[in-house]
Amino acid sequence: MITRRSLAASLAAPLLQAQTRRPHILLISGWNLYNIGDVAIPMGFLRLRDQHFPEAKVTLLIASYPEELGGYYRKLYPDLAVIPWEFKPGVPLSPAMEEAFRTADFLALSSGMTLSYGYYGLEWDRYIPRLLAFLKARSMGIPYGIYAHSFDKLEPHGEYLYQDVLGTAAFVYTRDSKSLELLKSKGVRCPEMAFAPDSTFAFDFRNKPAGDQWMREQQLEPGKFLAFIARLDVNRFRADGREKVHAEQTRELIIRYVRATKDQVAIVPEVERLIKDTKAGVYDQLPADVKPLVKFRDTFWMPDEAQHVYANARSLVSAEMHSPILALAAGTPSIHPYFAQAGLKQWMYQDLGIGEWLFDQDQVPLDNIVGAMVAVHKDTPSARKKVAKAMDFARQRQRETWAVLKKAATAHATKRG
Repeated sequence: MITRRSLAASLAAPLLQAQTRRPHILLISGWNLYNIGDVAIPMGFLRLRDQHFPEAKVTLLIASYPEELGGYYRKLYPDLAVIPWEFKPGVPLSPAMEEAFRTADFLALSSGMTLSYGYYGLEWDRYIPRLLAFLKARSMGIPYGIYAHSFDKLEPHGEYLYQDVLGTAAFVYTRDSKSLELLKSKGVRCPEMAFAPDSTFAFDFRNKPAGDQWMREQQLEPGKFLAFIARLDVNRFRADGREKVHAEQTRELIIRYVRATKDQVAIVPEVERLIKDTKAGVYDQLPADVKPLVKFRDTFWMPDEAQHVYANARSLVSAEMHSPILALAAGTPSIHPYFAQAGLKQWMYQDLGIGEWLFDQDQVPLDNIVGAMVAVHKDTPSARKKVAKAMDFARQRQRETWAVLKKAATAHATKRG
């Protein structure tokens, strides 16, 4: 006798079988809950999947804050599988992680700096676990690759490991050409090595209600304000008091821009830990004629709200990297004053053809940066055309690189049956 339950089960069986045969990507990502760039990176990867490989499913091997970040991601992708990152010394993998590898057709490490051996210190435990994941995939015949990652350092004697592990990858894509040069100088050779934009360039989840509400509260008129993101933690890299100099530079950039244009400026965060220092070192010290035109956000936000605000800004200036990426992806001109110790990722501006908006704030006169800010204000349409051209190239590279990923994963899924 056929019951309603047995009929439903029989109808669902082919669907379940089809689902098990979908190409399956394991993604190592999800670095930090309190940094909008780190939060956005996996979402950009998922959007690239939607655009270029929609038949594939993704399991996120999340590196930090699995419950909180996983909950944020599942609001937009309810069926996303999230497994906390493992590969800890002396600890066997969980059955869930073993099963994820057993059913995987590709293992990818997304954008970040986590393989920059020596950048975060020389302790092997910071870097080896991710290499071990690639070695496990290789031992199981699963193709793997590095997608839009930065390699800021590769100190002795890590090059021997990297030559071996990355040498058998399906691809090694770096998000800046300087990282690619570094790898090659250390003897890393892979058949497919090239530039690919940070996966955040594909992020397009905009929280319009929250963003509009904040702009109304701050009385910010769309298209007539500049978003500004400071970075004042130079003392992480050099103990010479440079953060005070950068705070002074930041104030000066805002002061000169406001006086020259009469535009509003919204000082907003990319990372939570710098909100307090930015208020004390920048906002609180602005002069009386400038401060009324400057708004300060004293609470952290997620990248979907941030990107909606960036999309409504005339332009953006940021000493952090991922707010410019979110803004450029939304079509907003973005100027990036950086300091060299923050890594190589800023060179993606050169790779995208917008190097004129890239400034080393320790080397370039402030007049140059202010000049670029005011030039965008005077001719915003031309600046937006430059953004559109850069994004056309970014999307071209996304299509080309995902074709390689799709081919490798599909071939393995077909072989697996």
